[in-house]
Order: sequence, then structure tokens, then C-alpha cells
Amino acid sequence: MTEKVRSAIKPLVVLLLFVMLFISCSDDDLNSVDAGIIDNLNFLTEEIISEVEFSNERISRVESANNGEFLLGVFEEENIGKIRASFVSQLVLPTTLDYTSIEPVGDSIITPSIDDVVLYIPYISTVTSIENGLYHYELDSVFGNKIDDLSYEGFTVKVHELATFLNPLDPTDPSRPNTFYSDKVYDVDALLKEEFTLSPSATDTLDVVERTINNVVYATEDATLTNNAPMIAIHLDTTFFSQKILSILPGKGGDAPSELQSQDSFIRYMKGLYLEVTSSDGASIATLPLVNAFVNMYYSNVVSNSVTGEKIDTIQNLMRFNLGNVRASKYESVDEINYPRDTDKIYLQGTVGSQANVKLFGYDENNPDVVSAELDDLRAASNSADDKPIWIINEANLQFYVDEDFVNSTPSDIVYKLFLYKKTPNYNSVILDYINNINTTLTLQEGNLVEENGSYYYKFRITDYIEQLLDGSNTGNVDNFGLRLYNPGDYPVSFNDTVVSSINWNPRGVVLFGGNTGDETSENRVKLKINYSYQNR
Repeated sequence: MTEKVRSAIKPLVVLLLFVMLFISCSDDDLNSVDAGIIDNLNFLTEEIISEVEFSNERISRVESANNGEFLLGVFEEENIGKIRASFVSQLVLPTTLDYTSIEPVGDSIITPSIDDVVLYIPYISTVTSIENGLYHYELDSVFGNKIDDLSYEGFTVKVHELATFLNPLDPTDPSRPNTFYSDKVYDVDALLKEEFTLSPSATDTLDVVERTINNVVYATEDATLTNNAPMIAIHLDTTFFSQKILSILPGKGGDAPSELQSQDSFIRYMKGLYLEVTSSDGASIATLPLVNAFVNMYYSNVVSNSVTGEKIDTIQNLMRFNLGNVRASKYESVDEINYPRDTDKIYLQGTVGSQANVKLFGYDENNPDVVSAELDDLRAASNSADDKPIWIINEANLQFYVDEDFVNSTPSDIVYKLFLYKKTPNYNSVILDYINNINTTLTLQEGNLVEENGSYYYKFRITDYIEQLLDGSNTGNVDNFGLRLYNPGDYPVSFNDTVVSSINWNPRGVVLFGGNTGDETSENRVKLKINYSYQNR
């Protein structure tokens, strides 16, 4: 980087030349400017290759309540792992609670009667064509075994009334939001939907609701999303909702009972829903935007004469409860793979799958503060006797190649992005390079999948980190690095955004070639490359 050149070259004339070049050049020209300065000042450029060790480890749990999307189903990435995903959610109390918008007249009375209760969850989908005003879709974020171009193999689900209170605030510090983890155990009360098979399909665009009185269907209506987008529609126990909610709704202008007077009181009375996936076969898993999910309670108001019992009118109504406030995923690993895996390959899978520890310069997790001889030697070589840097670190990078057997066997696209971070004792943190290049193209491209000459790899530049590590005033040890699947929000958005969250809702996996077997002749083994320049004195 140009800043490194400026700090390492001391003659004033060079500094003036650098400043003029910096002002006159765009960011894209800086690399070539660096090379020109180095050449003109008789600099030599060399490269060091440092061997990298790694280990695989199971991810035991992740934060699960602030997800942008939620998983439902069972997904198996062959030879990597199998994940089962369920979720819980509170319901949001509607702003209007009157079961009727009219008042009885004379001897008339209004009696509400439950018709149907349906949970609607939209899929993430893309319009593929529009024919005669009819939209056709494909599902974007469902992974697993396809039945055909539009449908996937199914998994079994139950829907429960949640018995565990999802406290939105941290009980130990109510000024902070509560944290939920993917291994939390949830208690249940009523069963709202017997076990059924849910098969994701882009053709699930229409739901039929039956209006009934005394178990007799008097009308039907079609329920659809905007532009007939595909959705999940789960019909729930009407008796439960009739007794739990409809029976205590106030009439027009009436006072709501204590259970419905606020959102806080409501979530203590009706704690929410638990969608529990019960199957174990790796059929399919859907990524769902629960922010757009809701429960519709369909009911009819029967207007009748209180004296004669004669029915005067039937008015169709519905009340909507959005899924919201607190939502949390539950992930389970349902494979039989034991960790740590003694192998020369790196196995990565999101959620509660697996990640890797990446160890540079002989890092020893049993002695994390002990500086290795390799790191000591590099510091001695890269600094003068008075600990001033004499190396200009042009680039330091790690490359991880996708295992060829995995490339040949995977039925879908390879995971497009990975994430490298520091695993510190108290919390995980971002690498210095991410902070120094916030919201730049460089950071946005870090860890992206690259195809080159028939091979696939992920590349991470850790130039600033290595420069700081080799600085003569630094006596600390190298950090342990973690490598995992990327999740939206991993990269920092400000200079203070340094903590790495464990949140992850990507069920996919990838196998990387590691090279732990000591095959130093393999070009695709994991290695750290340090390209540096120094003045030929």
C-alpha cells in the first residue's frame, strides 16, 4: 500500500514525490504507482510462503434471534453434515381488537363464530414469466432434493402453542435486548397442527378458506399473496383460537380484557408458535422471510334476534396477527460425524455445522501467548536493529482451494463466499484489513469464490494485519483465525463495528483442500503468501 511506502522511505524528496503521485492518481492506480516508486528507488521484491495448519470443529450453537431470514426443514450436505431447522415466534397484537364494527340494534345480538385459522409464510421467489396476467415463479432459497424444476422433497412439521416465554429483554439487564441461541429448549402447550409433510413448491400460490356455521360451509374464498406469490399455508386448530382469542375479544367500543390490553400482556398470555420439524432425512430446507409472515383468524359474525333466534345476517371478518417481536431459530445437527475430524480437508457448513481454525506461524491453541520461532525470525528479518520496519508489505493473502472431489460431486452451485475472522478469548473480532477498507470494493470481494483454470478458490487479503503483526514494537503472538460460511452482516459498517456475531442462517457447506498431510508440493494446499519489498542498500 502507498501509505506503507511513505512511512518506510525517509528522504524528503521521496516524500514530496509520493504526495504528488498520491494526489494525481486514483485508487485504482495506486498499486502501479507503488511498483514504480519501488523500482526507481532500487527496491527488491520477494515472496515468503508460510505453511498453514488448521483443524475442523463443530459449531455448537449460534445466536438465533436477530436473523434476517429463518430456516425450516432438513438439509444434508454430503460428507459435511446434516442440519434440522425449526423456529419459534411471538404474535403481534392487532391495533383493533373489536370483533365487530357494528352495534346491535333492538333485540338483535352479534355472535362471533370461528371459520378458519391459517398461518401464511411467503417463500423467497423470483418471477420467471407473466402470461395473460398470470405470474409464474421459481423458489430462490430452498436447498435440497428436487422433485422437479418447481418442487422439492418434503419434511414433516408440527405446530405447537409455545409455553416458553420469549422475554424480549435481558433478565439480568433489562436495558439490553435478550439473546437467544439455537440450542435453546422450548416447552409447548397445545398442539395446533398434527404432524404433516411440507413440500416446498413454487406452485403453492393459492389457499382456500371455508366459511362455516354449525359445521356447514356457507362460503369459500381464495387467499393469495400479492401477484399470487408462492407461500406456505398451514391451517391451525380453530377450537384453540376460538377459546383462546375470539371468545375474549370485546364488542364495538368495549374494553379489552387484561390479557389483550398491551403487547406485553398478550405475549405472556399467548406466548407464540413453535414450528417444529420432526423428520431427520435430508430432504429440503427453506429460507423464509418471517417479517412478512402472519396468522389470519377468519370468523363470521352471526346477527340474530335474541328473542326468536332468527338469523338476520352473516358478516365475514378476519383478524391478522403478524409474526414478530421475538423470533428465534432452533438448529440441530442430526448427523453422526464426530469432531475434531482428523483429515487433510477443511469442512465448512453454516448454522450449527462446522468451521475451521486457521493457524499461522505455528500458533498453538494450548499456548496462545507463546510466540513461535518462525514469527520471531520474521520480525527480526523485517525490522532494523532499533525495531524500525525495513520491509514494505505489498500484500499478504490466504487462499483456500475447493476440494476437487467436492466440485465433481456437488449437485448445486458452490458456496459463493466465506468469512475469515479473529477468534479472541472473549469475543470474535474482525480483521484489521476489513476496518481499514470499510465499504470498499476490496472488502466486498474478500472471500468470494473465484474460478481460475478449472479450479475454485477463496482468497483473503490480510496485508494490514501482517504488517501490524511484524512491526518491531509488537511483541504479541499471532491470533487464532476462524473460517466459516459468510452471512450477511459479517463485514463491519463502521470503525467501531469490530465484534463478529455468531448469527448464521446459511445451511450450505463446502469442502476445501487443506494439506495437513505435509504435502508441501501441492500447489492447492493452504498457505500464507507474503509479498514484500526492501531497499537494496
